[in-house]
Amino acid sequence: EDALAFMGRTGSYGQLAKKIKDVKSFEFGFTIVKNVTAQNGQRIVYARILKPDGNVMGVNGTFEYENTTLEYTEKKYIEYTGEEQSVVMYAQVGEYLEAGTYRLSIFVDSQMIGETTYTFEK
Repeated sequence: EDALAFMGRTGSYGQLAKKIKDVKSFEFGFTIVKNVTAQNGQRIVYARILKPDGNVMGVNGTFEYENTTLEYTEKKYIEYTGEEQSVVMYAQVGEYLEAGTYRLSIFVDSQMIGETTYTFEK
């Protein structure tokens, strides 16, 4: 599985946050691997952050995945060229967050390309 970095930040250019009360935004980065058979062009990347209670953080809309409709936290348009490509995304926190384990899932073209978790202290 490709590396998927997921962290909390204390502000726009803030330090890494270990405690959930300090998190002002989430930052996540990943690499879309080279694929010579994939068609070039615009792709939509959907990021879905599940809070410890199982609800999606900061719902901004929905997308289709395996015959179901999922809520997403952030989306980003990228221009895919078939070459390896690094992508960084951000999600601002606009709600109360509790300590615990957060699950990040990344989707491109209705396929999950990565998933990871991060546990924040009180």
